Amino acid sequence: MTDEHKQQIKLENDQIINEKGFRVNNWLPVLDTPKLRTVEEIKGRMSVMNAMINIAFEAPTYIIDEWIKAQKLTAFLSDSEKEILAKENEELTEEEINSLMWYLEALWALMWLTKMVDKLEAEKHVGDNMASLLPNLEDGDTNEKLDKIKDIRPEVEIYTTLDYYYRLHWYCVDERLNGREPKLNEGQVYERRKALEWAFNRANNWDDVEMGT
Repeated sequence: MTDEHKQQIKLENDQIINEKGFRVNNWLPVLDTPKLRTVEEIKGRMSVMNAMINIAFEAPTYIIDEWIKAQKLTAFLSDSEKEILAKENEELTEEEINSLMWYLEALWALMWLTKMVDKLEAEKHVGDNMASLLPNLEDGDTNEKLDKIKDIRPEVEIYTTLDYYYRLHWYCVDERLNGREPKLNEGQVYERRKALEWAFNRANNWDDVEMGT
C-alpha cells in the first residue's frame, strides 16, 4: 500500500466514525504496515487463546497445559501465558483471570481476520455462534477446527479495519480521560485492536504489543 492509499483509508475511516457520532482526531497519523504474520503463526495464537480462555472459566491449568502440549502448540505461548500455566488455579490473580476473559474479544478479531466470521462490528460483542466454531476442550476436541484455517483476508482489508479500531481506541481513551462515557466499550475496542496490531507486526510479542494512541 502506498502512503496515499493509507491516507485515503484514514480519511474514509474518520468520515465513518464521524457519521456514527464519535469524535475523531485529525492529527492521528497513518499507521505503519510491517509485514503480516503467517497463517501458521495466527492459527497458533488463536489456538492458544482458545485454550487459555477455559482457565477463566475454572478449567484446571494443568489440563489446559496438557492439551496445549498434546496439540503441539507450546511454541505459540507468550511468557505471561507460560507463567499462568505454571500456577495452580487458586494461585492466579484477578488480573490474570480478567486478562484471559478478555481473550474472547481478541480471538473474535482473529476469527474475522481468518474468515471464520463475516463481520467485526465495534458496536457488537462476540457472536453467539463463537463457541460452536472453536474446539471445545471440555468435550475432548482436538484442535481440528482451527487447524483447517488456510487463508486470511486481503492485507488492505485487515489494514483498513486495524486503522478503524486505532481511531476508535483514541476516541474511547480521550472520552475517559475527559470524564465522559464513551459510546463504545473501550476494553472491547482495545482487545480487537491489539489482536490486529499483533497480526500486522512480527516484532510485536503478544505481551508487548504497542497500543499507544
